[in-house]
Amino acid sequence: MDNYSYSYKGNENYCYPGTEILINKLNIRDEEQLSKAERDITRLKLLKLYEAPVPSKFDFSLLRGIHKIIFEDMYSWAGQIRRGDFFSKGGSIFCRGSLVQLNADKIFGELSDEKYLCNLDKTKLASRMAYYMGEINALHPFREGNGRTLREFFRQLSMNAGYLLDFNNVDAEVLLMADINAFNGVYSDLELILNNVLSSLGSS
Repeated sequence: MDNYSYSYKGNENYCYPGTEILINKLNIRDEEQLSKAERDITRLKLLKLYEAPVPSKFDFSLLRGIHKIIFEDMYSWAGQIRRGDFFSKGGSIFCRGSLVQLNADKIFGELSDEKYLCNLDKTKLASRMAYYMGEINALHPFREGNGRTLREFFRQLSMNAGYLLDFNNVDAEVLLMADINAFNGVYSDLELILNNVLSSLGSS
């Protein structure tokens, strides 16, 4: 599961009664077993996405479609906007579920106006990607799996812009802190990481 610990507000009915274990299609009631099954299944789905053609339109529907592909074998709500309000354990308040679509329209409209970040040099691409990663992270549109979905979305966007994006050699805690900082409007750490993990497809 994503490297966040959440506390939730409201009756969302995502978990088995009396637990914090997500209701899942495998009916696994043990958190450790669920995490392992999720890792195994989503790894295969991400490989499937790696082999798929890269789209040319990077909108909210694509983000939701990526989430659905990754998690549809695990959760009935894969690809759906989350219900209710929730907060990270660290105190960062994400967008209310009822406002996700409205804010997504604004963010993805901006991304479209910027021509999905095509025709930028690597430094400028890293700068704009850091901004959009922070904004979409603040949306946190799904009940689980936001990080993996976000990274796959931007991997595909990068390829469309002529770059390879590879986070495999980035320390997970370093990336997490950079994501949190970007969420709070401080993009420099994430920009630095992106500059290091982006490479031109023309030079590979």
